Amino acid sequence: MPKKATALSRSVRASLRSASNPVAASPATNAPLKRSKPTPAELAQLPPIPEVLRPHLDILFVGINPGVVSGKKQLHFGNPQNFFWKGLYQSNLIPQSIAPEDGYKLWSTWNMSIVNLVQRTTPSTSDLSRQEMRDAVPDLCRKISECRPKAVCFVGLGIYEIFAAQTKPTPGLQPVVYDLSEAEAGKPPLRPLAPNEALNSDEPPQFAYLFVMPSTSGRTTTYQNPEKLMYFKQLRYIRDCVSHSPPRPIDESTLADLGPQHKSRHFKQE
Repeated sequence: MPKKATALSRSVRASLRSASNPVAASPATNAPLKRSKPTPAELAQLPPIPEVLRPHLDILFVGINPGVVSGKKQLHFGNPQNFFWKGLYQSNLIPQSIAPEDGYKLWSTWNMSIVNLVQRTTPSTSDLSRQEMRDAVPDLCRKISECRPKAVCFVGLGIYEIFAAQTKPTPGLQPVVYDLSEAEAGKPPLRPLAPNEALNSDEPPQFAYLFVMPSTSGRTTTYQNPEKLMYFKQLRYIRDCVSHSPPRPIDESTLADLGPQHKSRHFKQE
């Protein structure tokens, strides 16, 4: 009889504990709390991500605009799901793996830098209107003309589509260059790239090669990271050509060998 009373008292005590502490009794409370999305007003308070431009960069990267993670951290390509910084290292464009927080090394050590077409932070690029992007082109032209880079890389086909007013551009080296000897306000001074044309040996560069790669955002699934990496490798070859003394012309066959022509075979190897 005492044993039954003891068992009963334990049961009663457990019930009382659960009743007095419903939070501990509910398994749902162990689920992680969802973070509220920032409001448009909160995003509007975020300043533009700082941009560092120096004369005669080997490569100037152009992103479309900051996402929420990048805008809050004030870092270019700040989302850990973005392939940009991994692509730089895995393609040997930079000799060491760095986090977005160390992005300053891009211009302080490796003569490259990053700007955005639109400075405004948004949850998605779909929150940008085409008119807003078109309105930002003159300022991008100003930055290119002022720092006179040897190559400009558009990180996203949609950016170049707006910049060059070209429908469905093909990723890779473009058949036109940015003529740095022209200063047409608000409109990219593009001209055809001549066969075997190379930069001159004297500073400043007389034109900038234009290169387009798929967006490195984790949301971009049309191109997988192994294929994105191949465009980074093409860009590394271009960088090696323009930074050589004297600059070398870009060999189309070498560029093609580095590209994603044999995508199915490449993916099998990954």
